[in-house]
Amino acid sequence: MFKLTKHKINVMEKIISLLTDFGTFYPAIMKGVILKINPDAKIVDITHSVKMGRIKEGAFLLRSCIDYFPDWTIFVVVVDPGVGTSRNILIVDGTIENSTRILIGPDNGVLSLAIDEMNSYTIYKVSNKKYFLKDISKSFHGRDIFAPIAAHISNGVPIQDIGEICIDFERLNIYFERIADKEIKGEVLYIDDFGDIITSIPNDLISDIKMTEIKDRKVCVHNTYSDVREGDLLVIKGSHGSVELAMNKGNAAEFFGIDLEDQISLKIIDKC
Repeated sequence: MFKLTKHKINVMEKIISLLTDFGTFYPAIMKGVILKINPDAKIVDITHSVKMGRIKEGAFLLRSCIDYFPDWTIFVVVVDPGVGTSRNILIVDGTIENSTRILIGPDNGVLSLAIDEMNSYTIYKVSNKKYFLKDISKSFHGRDIFAPIAAHISNGVPIQDIGEICIDFERLNIYFERIADKEIKGEVLYIDDFGDIITSIPNDLISDIKMTEIKDRKVCVHNTYSDVREGDLLVIKGSHGSVELAMNKGNAAEFFGIDLEDQISLKIIDKC
């Protein structure tokens, strides 16, 4: 639900976190822009390894981490395959359990999962070019728009000076369903460095299940990785609130040949 919030930035806190698909080089330029405007800014890298243009992956990672940062953290999210087009740039001024979060990102759905976690929020569409760099490229808005906006906000510039309130924004369609006692379907939102497959299926949908079948392979539901032998597969309630498919000391994604945004089906079997 849209709820109007109006916050004045607490300039005593100047944490700016960055989440992009830029790899290793381009984020350093963004940091330089931020520090040139606000030398006292504290910059935290969430990740710059989002797969190129994978909006759902970026949205999942943002949602997964916003609860764990301090009050007044500014999140700059640049997974932006529409860079240079007429898509809007958004600033979200919101709260999670009375803790303020500022989100800055393109209006392509990448902010929407985090917005859904908020108790209240106001969304602004960036409109004042005064707070951009002087020369705007068509391909690097992370440097020319997102980074300077974050720096100016961390310096105490009111968000209302940078953008105008808007209500509509792009939302992602995250798919999952349980079909009676036969099957649970979802999609792959993230594959971590261990090869664990994080799905869109909420943990509570497997609370009464002991065994599943995935791609003709029977896989039991367990509480911890160590419940199975090394190299064995398991389904587990994940730490991000959604079901994970893993292999103890192995790579489940490689084993199943599963990639980001693939559909995944867990057939329900009674006994393990």
